[in-house]
Amino acid sequence: MDTDRWCAEAPASAAELAERLAELARWANRWSEAVAGLREPTRRWAGVAAAASVSLAARRAEEAFLELEVTLGDVRAAGRSLPPAASRGEDGRPTV
Repeated sequence: MDTDRWCAEAPASAAELAERLAELARWANRWSEAVAGLREPTRRWAGVAAAASVSLAARRAEEAFLELEVTLGDVRAAGRSLPPAASRGEDGRPTV
């Protein structure tokens, strides 16, 4: 993932936005699993308070993953249900 480019450039299309969200969701899931995997070693070597902090970080990472998945679903749904390019009034002219 080229995060420098992603931070500098906005997605140019809905498809690119969906692609980026999917990639970020994959990374968030991996991040969540990696942080959760540190819970027990942290408890063993740094104590329960530090392990509780790692647990909280893992929970927040999981929440980030879930929010990205929801957002990705919304973006995909929006692509399937976009209204016509211009709605028309009774006289057939486009309305604003």
